[in-house]
Amino acid sequence: MSNSPAEQSPEVIPYPEYLLRILFATFYPAVKMAVDFNYPLDTVKDMMTLAMWREAKRKHSTINLISLIFGKSTRTIKALSARFNKGGFFEANETNLMRRLEDLLREGPLNLTELSERLPHSNEFDSTQLAVKALLREGRIQVQEGTRGGQPSYKVVEQHLNLVSDSDWEARVDALYEHLEALTETVRRRFLDDEPHKASARTFTFRARPAEIEAFLEDLYAFIRARTLDLETNCAGEGVDLEAEAEIFSLYLGGAPKRGES
Repeated sequence: MSNSPAEQSPEVIPYPEYLLRILFATFYPAVKMAVDFNYPLDTVKDMMTLAMWREAKRKHSTINLISLIFGKSTRTIKALSARFNKGGFFEANETNLMRRLEDLLREGPLNLTELSERLPHSNEFDSTQLAVKALLREGRIQVQEGTRGGQPSYKVVEQHLNLVSDSDWEARVDALYEHLEALTETVRRRFLDDEPHKASARTFTFRARPAEIEAFLEDLYAFIRARTLDLETNCAGEGVDLEAEAEIFSLYLGGAPKRGES
């Protein structure tokens, strides 16, 4: 009698199929939006291709590596690169660069040269300098005491800053990227990591009056802001080894009235 896992449990599926099911599920927000707003399949394919190109280019600096990821020839990738650059699709804006610098500084103080080296090769030193000045002006980072490599270094200001904007569409789209990055990492860790317990997500569906929801959310946000500041303060104590005892966490919240499906 066979005791193979596949025969013991009908729920076991081959790992490659499991990976494809996870990938398929993550397409749901994009394809639902496409169907709701009547985007044709060719447009969806174009956006997916450009989105994949943008992410591959962000992680890899050579055409050869990107061609391996795409499974296409370098000639095809060069043509895609020319199309991407000519069309100006989703160029890295100042808001996006500022947030990426802020994320880097959350891992520890860095100077301008170190920040530039950790950014994609498409970002010039001058762009980094302008973004740092903007972050200083907005009070999101500050100069660290002492220097690194003969240059002043910078660190994040550990306080909550409300960057929500209803008028600046670039800031809103950038916030969407940040939200989806946290969601993506949650999915990765929960379904594809050796330590799934390090990630968690819950969905609560309930009936309520809209007038009460606003006050409920304000109370919830205030509680989270206070507790996250407490947690960051605990990391700043003497004798705390940040590399060994602390990690960067992203907590995301989202909610909206649930639409009925026809």
